[in-house]
Amino acid sequence: MHSLTLKIAFITSLVMVFGTLPSFAQDTPGDIAPKSQPSKIHFKKIVINANSDFEAATAADINGDGLLDIVSGDTWYEAPNWTPHKFREIGVWGRGPGSSGYRSDFADLAMDVNLDSKIDIVSSDYATGEIFWSENPGNSSQMWTKHMIAKPGSAETSVIAPILKGRICVLPNCGGQVVWYELRMADTTPQWVEHIVGKDGAGHGIGIGDVNGDGKSDIVTPNGWYENVDALHDKWIWHRDFQCSPGDLGIGTPVMDVDGDGKNDIIFGSGHHYGLYWLQQMPPNKAQKWVQRPIDNTWSQAHTIILARLEGGRTPVILTGKRYLAHDHDPGAQDPLGLYYYKYNRKEKEWEKYVIDEGTKVGTGLQLTVADMRHTGRLDIIAPGKSGLYLFLNER
Repeated sequence: MHSLTLKIAFITSLVMVFGTLPSFAQDTPGDIAPKSQPSKIHFKKIVINANSDFEAATAADINGDGLLDIVSGDTWYEAPNWTPHKFREIGVWGRGPGSSGYRSDFADLAMDVNLDSKIDIVSSDYATGEIFWSENPGNSSQMWTKHMIAKPGSAETSVIAPILKGRICVLPNCGGQVVWYELRMADTTPQWVEHIVGKDGAGHGIGIGDVNGDGKSDIVTPNGWYENVDALHDKWIWHRDFQCSPGDLGIGTPVMDVDGDGKNDIIFGSGHHYGLYWLQQMPPNKAQKWVQRPIDNTWSQAHTIILARLEGGRTPVILTGKRYLAHDHDPGAQDPLGLYYYKYNRKEKEWEKYVIDEGTKVGTGLQLTVADMRHTGRLDIIAPGKSGLYLFLNER
């Protein structure tokens, strides 16, 4: 368990950097441990590669046989036996004495970029600031060709974002600007159109979701949100309504109506300190637009958060977990790893925590993926990280 001294030191550092603490309302901090219980869903854990140190992974039918394979870093694993096939070279940076370093692959996004009916992979790298795609040649014995998309800078990860309906859009998390890329086709040549939203709010972490309930996907940042007016023509309105604390948001800051009041709230985690939180959107007649409330601050490095209908039904759960060595010396970096999902009990007005895996080598890396790997109608989980690549099959 982390110490009070550590918390005070971190809060003091925020004051030094930002001048004052966030002005929005916030519950009094303290150890918040929601009701914890084993997962309601029975998952069968499969070790895909215990030695993998890639922090991104996705599911895709790479060889066109109708089965979903797993792609992570430089390798795709062929279903159903998860036979590994190396398809590209991925470098290492930042590794040395006292530093685990990183692989130059912070996202693996599956899509058919050039419309040749073969699934390609879009990736990003923080060190070079590059976003690129690897072209599937349709032959697993060949290395895939790398194509540059853009170099917006420090692209810690990237997500496929529903910004324009019917079009592929990629939203990276760049520290210096909020920018996204739209895929268009000119004859048979893919073209990536850059859309610059602005620099306000750019920082550690980004999210996508309908904040104001108008049916459009807005962009969430650590210090406010961009309202989508006309994304195709780069028309956004900046709202500095809140400042998340801590401000090192995990990648993936989902939007959902937590308490069932008809207004969408925001979920965020601290990527390099302790805590999972939600921003409650208040009624229009309230002077305070948002109130930050803790969900669970007993573990650190909640660097990846997604919404997933693991239990079925209309309401998704919050799927997250502890990233292994997000930074080697982050608070709680050596604490036990865990993979969890959270639900809000609207009747009791309290959060519930469900443990999928804890105390093993399973972490969450930079990208969690859910997919129906066996066409059972149930969502399975792919969890990559520096401590291995794992698949959790949903046995219900």
